[in-house]
Amino acid sequence: MARRWTQRNDLGITTEVGVGLLLTLILLLLMPLLVPTRRGVDWNPGPQANDPRANPESSAAASPTPDQLTRDNEKAFKQTRDLYVAQCAGCHGANGDGRGPAATVLFPRPRDFRAGRFRLVTTSNGVPTIEDLVEVLRRGIPGSSMPPWPAIDKPRWKMLANFVVELRRQGIRETEQAQARELGEEPVEEETVELVHQLTTPGPLIDVPQLEPSGAESIDRGESLYLKQGCGGCHGKQGRGDGQEKMVNAEGLPNPPRDLTRGIFKGNFDPESIYRRILAGMPGSAMPSAKKLLPGQVADLVNFVLALSDQATRDATVLNRERILARKVTDWPENPADSFWERNPATRVRLMPLWWRDEFPTDVLVRAVHDGQSLALQVSWEDSRPDNSLVRTESFRDAVAVQFYQGDLEPFLGMGARNDVLDVWMWDGGRQHGAPSLEEVYPRIVVDWYPFSETAVTSPEYRRSGTRTSAQSKLTLAAKAAGNSIVPEANGPVAASLQSRSPGTLAFRPRPSQLVSTRGNWQGGRWRVVFHRPLVVGAGDGVSLVPGRSASIALAIWDGSRRDRNGKKLITIWQDLELEEN
Repeated sequence: MARRWTQRNDLGITTEVGVGLLLTLILLLLMPLLVPTRRGVDWNPGPQANDPRANPESSAAASPTPDQLTRDNEKAFKQTRDLYVAQCAGCHGANGDGRGPAATVLFPRPRDFRAGRFRLVTTSNGVPTIEDLVEVLRRGIPGSSMPPWPAIDKPRWKMLANFVVELRRQGIRETEQAQARELGEEPVEEETVELVHQLTTPGPLIDVPQLEPSGAESIDRGESLYLKQGCGGCHGKQGRGDGQEKMVNAEGLPNPPRDLTRGIFKGNFDPESIYRRILAGMPGSAMPSAKKLLPGQVADLVNFVLALSDQATRDATVLNRERILARKVTDWPENPADSFWERNPATRVRLMPLWWRDEFPTDVLVRAVHDGQSLALQVSWEDSRPDNSLVRTESFRDAVAVQFYQGDLEPFLGMGARNDVLDVWMWDGGRQHGAPSLEEVYPRIVVDWYPFSETAVTSPEYRRSGTRTSAQSKLTLAAKAAGNSIVPEANGPVAASLQSRSPGTLAFRPRPSQLVSTRGNWQGGRWRVVFHRPLVVGAGDGVSLVPGRSASIALAIWDGSRRDRNGKKLITIWQDLELEEN
């Protein structure tokens, strides 16, 4: 149905415009200038230089879009969709709205692909190229919970990138349909198609001139510009992210400015990438563009920003997949602080917080050995104090977990998938320390036998036999009475062997399957925890490990003093664990 020309009266009620002969003639004369477009978007139906319709040969050579995959290779499209659902939907949602099941424990929030506010772009119109999206998959986004995906090859990166663009297209279509319904109109298909094309077609690449090597004079000029242009209002005068401005992003969520001295850049930190980011800003974020600056001024700002951190600091912020080799030995000590462990090589693995914070241990050291029968892992990380209280409800405990998987492509990093069970080993500082009685933690505790008293009264009845918590019947402690493995026991196991199929499904294995042993030691501001378990276990007891073969592992750390618990934690990406052959 054709769109009817309408207007609104002062009360906001839509009325039809009467069409008289004179008005009709005027409209016919002015029609080329009055083609209606929704939301005032300029509409130029002619093909542009970057429009694939203007160069069919170039379009045919480009990466296939999901639409083409649907028409020409349905199997490839299904594989791409399945890959997205398996690896991406846990955070970004099945339809790309950024509301996956893991999104509630992530900050910054996962990107809403449908809204199209992609931060890292190299184009003048803020629409990412396929290569822009591929680069995010390759590198991840430091300073967020978006990890790199080294286990996925570049062809599948490109297919995922095209799928993300299709999610953006679908978001535009549905938004247009919703707006039309709100106005009581039928959607105009031609207009929707044109708008989708306009909002998903990358503009020309931002031109980066030949950048001169950084020098003291350029850095000084950049510092002056940094202060003059107001960069310090957000990033702070010294670049430490401590400016006075309180920033929010396009979604209205907090968008704290980056501490530039820590070397954490969401995108690449080569001079050309930073040049583009300063010039174009970061769409959807509080980072504005600086298009009024001259190229030389932008180059000076680039040199100043890079001078606030060194190359080693910047390199250390990027998560990499490491190889952890479990050496063949005859025996090992159970004591995590034994010098034996220091004599074995450690693999340094980068950590990232799921709920971002500036202060956290940046890495964890992993040492691994085996004797052909069992595997032992020593995991070590910095922690300024031990947190191991099990009784105080306002306190949280330090903990570490290792998840294992064996297969060609790991399932979703965030606790696995329905058809791919993860094997999880966990150590909890509170379980090792044991559970003291309430009376030890709260020595002033009282028993009040007067239910209507307005104040607590220390009763002599408290000293009678049977009033202390240790004397209570198991029937009053439901979890303990049911034999729940989460209840710590005086001489019970410290370790926990668990399994997970997706976020929210983590569960203890039955007691006969609790085959993991652990022991932790805190000393000198550092936790050292040793796990060990037989290499070969039953199908329901975990992942069996074979010398000469690799398994995938990832780690998680909880810092009780930072109130970490459940999904609020530090994690690594998947790593490769290889057992040295006999």
